[in-house]
Amino acid sequence: IIENYAQIKAKLITLGVHFSSQTDTEVFAQLIEFHRKEVAGRKPADSAEEVLIAALKIAMTEVDGHYAILVMDKSIEGKIYGIQNGAPLVASKLKDGCLIASDIQAIVPYHNEVCFLPKGEIFIASADGLVGHELKYEKIDWAADKVEKDGYESFMLKEIFQQPLVVADTLSGRLPATPMAPFIWDHQKAHEVLWKNVKRLYLVACGTSSHAAMTAKYFFETWARLDVQVDIASEFRYRRPVFEPGTVVGVISQSGETADTLAALRLANEAGVSTFSICNVPNSTISRESGFQYPTKAGPEIGVASTKAFTAQLTVLCALALDVGRLRGIVGKADDSFQALARLPHDLNRILDQSDVFMRIGAKLKDQRIILFVGRGTMFPIALEGALKFKELTYLPSEGFAAGELKHGPIAYIDPQVSIVTLAPKDEWYSKTISNLEEIRARGGHIIAIGTEGDTEIEKVADEFVGLPASAWGTQPILSVIPLQLLAYGCAKALGRNIDKPRNLAKSVTVE
Repeated sequence: IIENYAQIKAKLITLGVHFSSQTDTEVFAQLIEFHRKEVAGRKPADSAEEVLIAALKIAMTEVDGHYAILVMDKSIEGKIYGIQNGAPLVASKLKDGCLIASDIQAIVPYHNEVCFLPKGEIFIASADGLVGHELKYEKIDWAADKVEKDGYESFMLKEIFQQPLVVADTLSGRLPATPMAPFIWDHQKAHEVLWKNVKRLYLVACGTSSHAAMTAKYFFETWARLDVQVDIASEFRYRRPVFEPGTVVGVISQSGETADTLAALRLANEAGVSTFSICNVPNSTISRESGFQYPTKAGPEIGVASTKAFTAQLTVLCALALDVGRLRGIVGKADDSFQALARLPHDLNRILDQSDVFMRIGAKLKDQRIILFVGRGTMFPIALEGALKFKELTYLPSEGFAAGELKHGPIAYIDPQVSIVTLAPKDEWYSKTISNLEEIRARGGHIIAIGTEGDTEIEKVADEFVGLPASAWGTQPILSVIPLQLLAYGCAKALGRNIDKPRNLAKSVTVE
């Protein structure tokens, strides 16, 4: 993102430069070319490489914004020049060349030793390797064989079915032997000091990760009695958040490179407050720049629409909130979420045993006018995630609501061409959810209810009902998200969509 591209473009036009597009990327290229010609005129004895590097250095001083660029000069054979200023660039050396990308996941299938290219340093890539200052290689603990489909029809379907193992891996070595014993984290003592002294918690994220943050708000408020605010990263960074003593900012990102989330983290770091990150990509920029790391262990996620990384985020946040509640003396032994976490992989497998049921229901939705997702409490952000998955994969209109908001506008949608996916576990709001369903039924809406096994009451008002294993309050949202992934998958497949690469979407959003 070149923030002052309009001013630079206007200046270059007055100097006779012709533009062929409206992009800020071309402005940067034209600026480099302008200075390349100017330097070559002043220093005719310099080599083409010396001239280009000098032009790059001048251009960098004139451009405002976060960017990462690679430059090729047709007069210099076999070399690529690059620089990053706040946007990620990662590289790896192969036998006969280099790989350069904005995300580790693009490189991992080919090599697991990478170099995070430093800010402000020009580097040169060629068949002989990388040349630049302070280039340090790090080993990434992801095996290349993990990015194969392994017999599944898509990466996303494989990743949906990996979720029980992902949850088990994420919890491995962290779960306490008894309910009131400490969870096990890296830097255990510093972790305990941080959370004993926290007074306010900001959770900041984008997209799917923001739904994990919204769910975690319920966890931390209930178990730790913390003041929790959830922000979309692109909004957080442009308002004036209050950072008082005892403030902690947690950022959540699947890739660890999300531009707005990274900017929010840097804002918090500049304010001097404690920060932590929950990321799936080891050694990512967000992981490296945050004060504490609570990594998920989902492994490479290839499908653009996040599934297993989201489930892993929820798992870490659930465990973390329980542990903070224990540290603050609020969570007691009676809370059954400790045992439910240990049982979670088994319960997830039971849900996946019904995958054909969910995909078959999803396929029936392909001709509906709009799909609504509703829930209460922790089911509300999961409903938002269900709607997001549905629109990402199917391109059909879908919206998520708090069930109590239906009568404040969304109920106007309801007719026989509208399907309502309702998350209705047997919780403290169950009777209110049943009332919502009766209102929808009276108006002819098509009801799909996802509730608790053996619930005969909800079967009476739903057109389709699927029961999930009974679970503790804290693990219900983790169980409930998988059916929504499968509904979206089934509908997208029936529509013939590109499930692994939905249109217009990117796996790692490294621009603002």
